Amino acid sequence: MIVKETRIKTGSGHKALAAHILQGEKNEAILLLEGSEYWLKDWAKEAKREGLTYGLRHIAFNPEQAMTDPELSEFADRLCEELGADKAYRALILHQKDGKRHGHLILPEWQHDHVLSSRFSYMRLEKVARLEEIRLGQPLIAGRHDAAIATALRKEGKHREAGLVEALIPEGIPLPRAAYTSQARRITERQALDLPALKKEITALWQQSGEKLPAFRRLLQEQGLVMRKGDKSATRPGAHIIETADGTLIGSFTRLTKIRMKDFRALLMQEALPAEEPRFVRPVAARAHRLRPHTARPPRVLPADAMILPLRRNTRPQITSLSQTQALNSGFAHYLTDWKKEVARCEHVIRQNPLSLYGPVPTRDQVFQNILREIRPLRIKLKKAQETLDLAYQEREAAYASLLGGLSGRRHKADEAFEKAMLILAEILRYLIETLLHLFGLREQLPQPLTVPVPTARERDLKNYYDQKRQYVSALLDKERTLVLLKPLYKKSIENRKEEQSKAETSYRPTLEAAQNRLHQLRQLPGLHKDLDEATRKAFFRAQHIGQLEQALMILQADHLKTDLPQKEFFKREIETTTRKKPAPNPQTNHNPSVSPPLS
Repeated sequence: MIVKETRIKTGSGHKALAAHILQGEKNEAILLLEGSEYWLKDWAKEAKREGLTYGLRHIAFNPEQAMTDPELSEFADRLCEELGADKAYRALILHQKDGKRHGHLILPEWQHDHVLSSRFSYMRLEKVARLEEIRLGQPLIAGRHDAAIATALRKEGKHREAGLVEALIPEGIPLPRAAYTSQARRITERQALDLPALKKEITALWQQSGEKLPAFRRLLQEQGLVMRKGDKSATRPGAHIIETADGTLIGSFTRLTKIRMKDFRALLMQEALPAEEPRFVRPVAARAHRLRPHTARPPRVLPADAMILPLRRNTRPQITSLSQTQALNSGFAHYLTDWKKEVARCEHVIRQNPLSLYGPVPTRDQVFQNILREIRPLRIKLKKAQETLDLAYQEREAAYASLLGGLSGRRHKADEAFEKAMLILAEILRYLIETLLHLFGLREQLPQPLTVPVPTARERDLKNYYDQKRQYVSALLDKERTLVLLKPLYKKSIENRKEEQSKAETSYRPTLEAAQNRLHQLRQLPGLHKDLDEATRKAFFRAQHIGQLEQALMILQADHLKTDLPQKEFFKREIETTTRKKPAPNPQTNHNPSVSPPLS
């Protein structure tokens, strides 16, 4: 039994999933056992309200042998038990294709008061599938996680089932991997393409080509397919994709042909090497006969397969733009691409400035106006809480002045009302002060939300509490006195800001200097091969030809270490900050040659 799990993001909504499971055109029959489209819509809204990244979980299970509807429903129950989902809080739909039925189980990510478990969900679902196959006596299907499943079954005490699963683990064979995702298959189906058939055809073409890339490209072209470099070259360098002539993506070359990326890069390097040209061997002895007797030398003994490279005197050099590298050798084009990327990275490091993240320094009046606008609703709540407390205090005094206040319970009610009003006032005051500290950047965490009314479990001794906080209440209710309290907070926040800016600038300086030196080296690189000796120049051009930028830099650095001539200086030290000045000309020692011939 094959079980696949897909988590639907909250932003994607439920419509695409509902159209797939409830309106599938290729299904012979659709049986809705539990749930409806309205349930999916409600679950998606609930996930959005809770702020979840994923809203729905779609689990598709397809048995190898036919199962009845009750058996499929019981298997869905076991999936819910494994994930800890509520069985009454799910949607179950059965599809029939080619006379066989498979199921679709949709679960909400938000389960009443917690998020549905997703820890090792792929392994856990495969474990449930293996147990179901063992229970029904169906043949076991090997998967990528059989070793982990066997270990988990032994921990649960199911040793017989663990032994059966361990028998599926191959020895010395890489784990199975899907050639394409279910999403890719749905995309190709909408474009009227049969992805499984194309995958088999591509595999056959790869075997027919003898695992040679040039022959494989020709076979693909004959079938109307194209293999090119992928668009995600930054994250997966060297990856190639296969697509149709009209640009429809089929899949990755390595995934479709089951070739390791390491081996594929070696094939690309082999393809990039220039083809061997026929060379002609001239006997050395023939040249010796043409020499004069006194200059004749004994002929040089060469091996039988010795070849001499011909001189191409009729070829003319071509000038190619750095932005048009498709006509160049693939290795040298890769070298130029790395060079341009390194130059762009260094320029980006030089251009970026961490101090720009802080923006301009706001004035004190602007900060105070923004703060007062933010705390205006809280000041209104604080004023209402004080008015409620004053009324409760007056009612309490009147109750204690009454002769029958103790007997009628008036004093007790007045004490409770006064106590609640005092707690509410203290809670609002606490939240207002923490909000001020957070707005000024003096408190990293957000203030705890208001808990009004204050629960009785948090009560404490409130005797003289209002008298102790009276000065803060009166100050925060008066605008002028509130501004006086804000001044030291503003001053401290500005000091913290300057300290952070100084630290950021200090930590950024070494990176900036290193990028400047690196950029200087890279800009000088195209013209530095003129002063190199022949062996070093050949090694340098070879590194350029195969696309190794770092190797070319190392060759130049090694040549710089062998000589002390100033004209070959390439790698400057990062600590060098002063420029070397030329000495002033000395008319007594410097004798420039005369331009005109001397008079006779």
